[in-house]
Amino acid sequence: MSRIGTLLVTSLLGGCALFGGHEHQRVLETAVKDDQACVAQGWKYPEPRYTSCRLKLQDDRLHNDWLNLQLMKQTQSQYQPNNVPLPNTPNDVYRPLNPDFFNCRYVTEENQDYVLCDESEPPKPP
Repeated sequence: MSRIGTLLVTSLLGGCALFGGHEHQRVLETAVKDDQACVAQGWKYPEPRYTSCRLKLQDDRLHNDWLNLQLMKQTQSQYQPNNVPLPNTPNDVYRPLNPDFFNCRYVTEENQDYVLCDESEPPKPP
């Protein structure tokens, strides 16, 4: 029985690692596309306008994802029986990225340079 349990846990961990690898690859591909879009506009890292360009691209993606989620929830509510509550999602309100906490940085992986940008967490109040 313990061999089956060990095999099950090993396969689950392998699946998680594979999913994480795909997600990381997607992040890198998006970074390359965003970098190319901002460079095509004449901006270069680490110029502030480059960072603003990357912020806008990422924020537009997040906003579109949020709009699609709202549309999906609206469509689902049309077909959901009245006595069944809609699933609760934490993204009921769209929050744009905060430029004060949006940063870009160079990362080198597998002999290729990337400029990764993201919003760091704002400091928590004391």
